[in-house]
Amino acid sequence: MKIEKIDHIAILVEDVEKAEKFFADLFETKFAALGEVKEMDITSMMEPSGIEIIQPLSPDGVSARTLKNRGEGLSLLSLKVSNLDEAMAEMKSRGIRLTGQVQSGGMRAAIYHPKDAYGVMIELIEYKTEHPAVTAGRP
Repeated sequence: MKIEKIDHIAILVEDVEKAEKFFADLFETKFAALGEVKEMDITSMMEPSGIEIIQPLSPDGVSARTLKNRGEGLSLLSLKVSNLDEAMAEMKSRGIRLTGQVQSGGMRAAIYHPKDAYGVMIELIEYKTEHPAVTAGRP
């Protein structure tokens, strides 16, 4: 499978507003609220270079369980691919379990189980130009 680029990384936190203030100040950047992604049980903020901050939506969902078991920190590596269907077929042929899919605003993504990839949750994402979430925060 051909990866075009690293699209973004996600950091799982207990308090998205507190983390947003910390990272915005540290990296001299601004985050845009992306809102809730119910399929992944998160609320999210992203800044233009590709740092996403995520917080669990519910106290007993998959994101909250991950936070409880592993603590705050890097949660997801998102990789841009040119053909998501082909990439998904390759992941399936390698026995890497699909845990969810998201489609929104010209973007499609597939998320894979971290236990099948050395503890890294992988998201394969397809869109035509820039990631819609990154452009959302621009004037």
